[in-house]
Amino acid sequence: MWERIFDQDLWRLNAERHKELAQARILRTSPGTVTKFETDYYNGPPSEGLTLDLVFHHTTIPVPRVRRIINTGAYSPARDDLAIVMDYIPGRRLLEVWPNMSLFAKLRVAFILRGYVRQLRTIRHPRSSVPGPVGPDDEARSIKCLLMSGEYDRWPEPIQSYPELSAWWNRKYAASMKLAARAHVDLPLEAFDNSEPMVLTHCDINMRNVLVGDDGRLYLIDYGMSGFYPPWFEYVNWKYWLWLECGGEEAELDRKDYWWNLLIPFISMGPYTKQERWFWRAEIGVNNY
Repeated sequence: MWERIFDQDLWRLNAERHKELAQARILRTSPGTVTKFETDYYNGPPSEGLTLDLVFHHTTIPVPRVRRIINTGAYSPARDDLAIVMDYIPGRRLLEVWPNMSLFAKLRVAFILRGYVRQLRTIRHPRSSVPGPVGPDDEARSIKCLLMSGEYDRWPEPIQSYPELSAWWNRKYAASMKLAARAHVDLPLEAFDNSEPMVLTHCDINMRNVLVGDDGRLYLIDYGMSGFYPPWFEYVNWKYWLWLECGGEEAELDRKDYWWNLLIPFISMGPYTKQERWFWRAEIGVNNY
């Protein structure tokens, strides 16, 4: 009986959030748990919940453990929201403690995060050949990666395979070449780099999404943008995120701190400068076609 009440309580909290806390996607719902509300575009569990569970069981990366996934829209036909109930992790975000860290401590953080990226890349999954977010089956899901939405948050339709992902990017690059030609600029004819297998990619590493736990461990959180992509996506997406100034004022430290920016290529197992240059050429087509 209490589970039913608990579900209805979450629905009520979700409704209140939409009325009064429009910017709050995460609420503390008990002493030991938080609840993250997501919009479900599929008839199935949310990708972030599936990814967290995958990381929890197949790596040593500290992440909040998922306790329940509840369809809060079940109590309101007009809503299609999901609630991910997960462990509350006592601690502070890296952006709060980084300025006071010693250089040795900062380097230690960088080595730990690089190890996390390496572990993510070792995960094997039945749908690792399907680009985009993790799903419960082989059905492709809409890609939420910032590189593919551009400046205007236009998410592409689900892409079924790696060759299809390559073709999507090559079309965008071709569009960029046409626009550049009109401005009498010649772009080199280059193809999308699909030379390495796709790997599980966080796609949103920044100081807000790294939690320095009270237990002394470093938690990598917020897998809402994660999915299977070429290895170079982690680095290039990170650089693009900084350029777009995502995160507002809270991301100022990410953009301006000397050591953090110096360590980004190391953490993301880059640098992938060749792929970054290619992306900036293709980005014109992403934003205009």
